[in-house]
Amino acid sequence: MSEKEKSTTKVQVRTSDDDSQLEPPKFFVWLASGVTISLIIVTQFLVRGDNPYLRGVGVFMLLLAGVFIFTPFYLLTKHGGAKEGQPYMQTKIVVDQDLYAITRHPQYLGYMFLAGGFAWLSQHWVVILLAVVGAIFFHLQAVREERYCLAQLGEPYAQYLRRVPRFNIVLGIMRLLRGGGK
Repeated sequence: MSEKEKSTTKVQVRTSDDDSQLEPPKFFVWLASGVTISLIIVTQFLVRGDNPYLRGVGVFMLLLAGVFIFTPFYLLTKHGGAKEGQPYMQTKIVVDQDLYAITRHPQYLGYMFLAGGFAWLSQHWVVILLAVVGAIFFHLQAVREERYCLAQLGEPYAQYLRRVPRFNIVLGIMRLLRGGGK
C-alpha cells in the first residue's frame, strides 16, 4: 500500500449525507464478554462463600444488571433515530434520556454489575479477579466507543460527554436531579 493510500484510509467520519457508518471497535468487548462468560462458568465449580450479606449484595447487583443490560435495547430503538430495518445500535442522534441521562454506557455498566454480582455471590478470589479484569475490558471498550461516537455524532456527543458521567451513576443521578441532565 502506498503512502498516499495509507494516509487516506486512516480515519473516516460519517457526513450527514452518508448513512454507512463504520463499525465501532469491538476488540475489548469480545475480551470482556469472554471473561464474563468464563466467570459465570467458573462460579458453578468453586466453593461459594458463606457470608449472607455479601450474597445479598450479589443478588442486588444481578437485579441491577438486568435493568442496565436490557433497558437500553428499548431506549436506543425508541430514541436513537435508526432507520427501519437497521440495528438499534445504528443511532443517528445522541440518546440522553432515562438511563442514558445517568450514565453514558448503561449496558457495559450492567455487564459490570453482572460480573460483580457473581463475584459477590461466589466470594472466591478467582471470580473476583475475573470480574475486575472483565470490568477493565468493558471500561476500555467504552473509551474506544466514545471516540467512535464523537467522530460519528460530533458536537452534540461532545456536549453529552461533558454532561453525563461514563459509569458513575451516583454523580449522574445528582447531576440529573440538579437539572444538569440537559
